[in-house]
Amino acid sequence: MDLPESLPAQLYLLTYNPDKGRMDGAARSGHLGPALRAAALLELRRRGRIGDDGGKVVVTGRASRPGGGAFDDPILARVLGQIEESARQRSWSHWIGQDNRRTTRCARDYLEAGRWLRVERDRVLGVFPRTTVTVRDRRVVRALINDVRRALRGPTPTDRLDVRARELAALGALAQIRVLASGRELREHKGRVESLMESIAPAGPALRKVVREQQAQAAAAGG
Repeated sequence: MDLPESLPAQLYLLTYNPDKGRMDGAARSGHLGPALRAAALLELRRRGRIGDDGGKVVVTGRASRPGGGAFDDPILARVLGQIEESARQRSWSHWIGQDNRRTTRCARDYLEAGRWLRVERDRVLGVFPRTTVTVRDRRVVRALINDVRRALRGPTPTDRLDVRARELAALGALAQIRVLASGRELREHKGRVESLMESIAPAGPALRKVVREQQAQAAAAGG
């Protein structure tokens, strides 16, 4: 099985725990949705569809390569469509913080349709709905996870990393995907995480802002 091309789809696959044979809790957490949105913005910028103007996301109206105007991943089409339909230019953090639950579901459905994921739906005791998600090729996903772990933990300087590995490591760290690194490991590599985050600016700092806002809201609600 080959990996999907889009950055959001690969990021979603990083939430799979190959040792436990199931998706990690990050797939259900509030931080995955914003990270998927940030990944979509990075992908759209790479394809020449959006740019930055003083901290605002702007539509460029061009594709950077043949085929760049068509999207196989519906997340890219959805995010770009929302930006194009907006009455005014908005910040990166605004777009990252929007539509998170729907974005996460969209990523799962896309990967299921492409046969990268197997999604089984049933009911516990015949009443309560339950969804079980697993990957079809653990070997390929494990290799992706290991590549991103190496990018996140070193020793290769961040500016010498493969672009895709650097983006996934930054997004995965900011989304706190535990398959990639525990909280303790993220603290141990704090300087590297900061470097990775800045390497995907303005999406990286904007994602961190959204995650921190979510954490503050959760703390307020719980306390």
